[in-house]
Amino acid sequence: LRPKRTLRLVLWTAEEQGGIGASQYYELHKANVSNYSLVMESDSGTFLPTGLQFTGSDKARAIMKEIMSLLQPLNVTEVFNGGEGTDINFWIQAGVP
Repeated sequence: LRPKRTLRLVLWTAEEQGGIGASQYYELHKANVSNYSLVMESDSGTFLPTGLQFTGSDKARAIMKEIMSLLQPLNVTEVFNGGEGTDINFWIQAGVP
């Protein structure tokens, strides 16, 4: 069997030292940017989230809102504008939501 999609979780260090880990990962994988459907970063500490920030197209935002509605039992449903983060900005600038 061959899966249709792969979920890749990447953990790195050195964000505070100039984003070295994120920069290196992007440089190694940017040739495959069209294979990436979504990038996410969680970097605000430990707290009870209410939603997430999102930078995709209107069509992608509608899909994300539908997905987030599944988290209603946890009260994590908001889709805010303007997502960004040191670890994912390279990908956002390349057009990945």
